Amino acid sequence: MPNRSRSQLDAWLPALLLIAGTLAFLGGGRQHPRVNSSTMPSGSAEEYLRHFADMIVSMPNWEPVHTLILFGPVLWALGAASSVRLLPSGAAVLGEVGRTALLAGAGLWALAFVLDGYAGPRYAQAVMAAGRGNDAAAIASFGANAFLMARIGMVSVALIAVAAMSFGVALLLDARVRSWRAVVGILGVLVGAWPVIATLQGEFYPGPFTSVHWTTTAISLGAWFLLLGTALPGLLSSKLAVSLQNPVDIVVVEPAHS
Repeated sequence: MPNRSRSQLDAWLPALLLIAGTLAFLGGGRQHPRVNSSTMPSGSAEEYLRHFADMIVSMPNWEPVHTLILFGPVLWALGAASSVRLLPSGAAVLGEVGRTALLAGAGLWALAFVLDGYAGPRYAQAVMAAGRGNDAAAIASFGANAFLMARIGMVSVALIAVAAMSFGVALLLDARVRSWRAVVGILGVLVGAWPVIATLQGEFYPGPFTSVHWTTTAISLGAWFLLLGTALPGLLSSKLAVSLQNPVDIVVVEPAHS
């Protein structure tokens, strides 16, 4: 007989981690200023970086906001990694691909937001302290940090998107057409496909965060991982029903009599 209490934990702990990740990700993201062509100066790279440095220095909660954003994909990775066991047996390879992509993407995401959230303010302060005309070296260092963060961020977003597609397809296997699981699966494929396409087309160069489509992309990814969390209890119910219909036969072997 399956251990029901343990099975409930198998579904609800990953679900809570996924939902908590989305709340942290979107909660931090809504407080982050938009950094794209519509909000930043269109002059030289130096003017762009000076404006960005001033934006960072003038935002006292820059580090806490980035901490929340950083934790989002990390919690998704923990939740998704522990939910692979709930997927249909035929989707095991898709679950492994999704888990590996999300773990790698979350690690790179954390690195990118350490650079942006913690190193960035130090470089920005150096730019502002040097002053116009004496800030060439400070701007060069600040720009290098921003560029590195953007490139790492692009790779991490692409990997997170691959994970969403992999888990989305996995949910569709053996799913009823008219089911919440199927809806979440289809949305995962669609939500994950866009960042991959945008990356390949150069829309996310040098990084996704300066794209005018980033806010929509971030909200859709965050919302989908929350929806994935809501689909996990249904996967558990299906798995439990199958195990109850097909109990394991216990064979008792009697010792041979001499």
